Amino acid sequence: MVYPDFLVVGAQKAGTTWLYRSLRTHPQVWMPREKELHYFDEKIRLDGGLFSRLRGDRPADWRWRRQVKSRLKRSRKDLKWRDVAWDLKYFLREPNDRWYASLFDPGDDQIAGETTPDYSILGKRTISHVRDIMPEAKIILMMRNPVERPWSVADMGRRIKGESLEDASEDEYYAQLDNRRVRLMTDYLKMLENWSAFYPEEQIFAGFLEDIHFFPEELLLKLYEFLGVDSSAKYRIIRRKIHSGFQSTMPTRYAVHLANSYYDETRRLSERFGGYASFWLHCAHRLIEDPPTGEQVPYPFWESPLWAEWKEGREVAMQSGPLPSVWAASG
Repeated sequence: MVYPDFLVVGAQKAGTTWLYRSLRTHPQVWMPREKELHYFDEKIRLDGGLFSRLRGDRPADWRWRRQVKSRLKRSRKDLKWRDVAWDLKYFLREPNDRWYASLFDPGDDQIAGETTPDYSILGKRTISHVRDIMPEAKIILMMRNPVERPWSVADMGRRIKGESLEDASEDEYYAQLDNRRVRLMTDYLKMLENWSAFYPEEQIFAGFLEDIHFFPEELLLKLYEFLGVDSSAKYRIIRRKIHSGFQSTMPTRYAVHLANSYYDETRRLSERFGGYASFWLHCAHRLIEDPPTGEQVPYPFWESPLWAEWKEGREVAMQSGPLPSVWAASG
């Protein structure tokens, strides 16, 4: 069975869609049509057949129906037999390890990978199973400023529902920002601890969203080296923002709330990584101790005066890389 050679496990709203679309442009890399297969977090535990998927209320059932509707809307002129064959396998067969492996058959002569940000918070028992069936896989985790990421998640939720910022009350926003799942998916050190318990650090790549913004080409070259593909091959660098949301600013009151809520996590990240994580800590300090007087702050924070304050006297360089090199750089 052909399992993927790498997994982009997260984090959500930290550049995984950009990474997925960029990696797919490399001629030696193959990734499935669906960005997120959700096998290890959802489908591996599913029971029931086609009827359950058509009528069920589980998150996987709703996602399956959305994906089917999306496929049916596509023009017949764009259909290719190999894509239809993959869809039939993906949508109609019962999920299990053999099914999951079969989804990567088209990439058996390339470096194959999958991107599902929810894998970042898999429990150790499930990660152990991942390691058992694909011990040589490379693991990629992207990280984002903890004060920004929850707001980006909330903004995405509103966008999906077709709602604007004004459609929700403050209490609703605070509840969403403080959601337990949101907090779990912002605990990057716990994610790295769980995955490195089963995979050697040399097989784990730690990336930073800032590098997608400031050093996209260097980041991709480092990733291609990590994955073992030819960095001189022709590929495309996506310069535009992807899923950037409605907002170019964040309400100051929410930014201050998140800075307080995630201060401890941000401090630990700064101590462990330095670099961009020290910028995240600078943002938290300033928002708590001397918050801006305006109702809105520029977002992302690298487009705010906070970046210029932190950057003064510093030479910023790309930081993403295999975990041992990132640890060493912070030391």
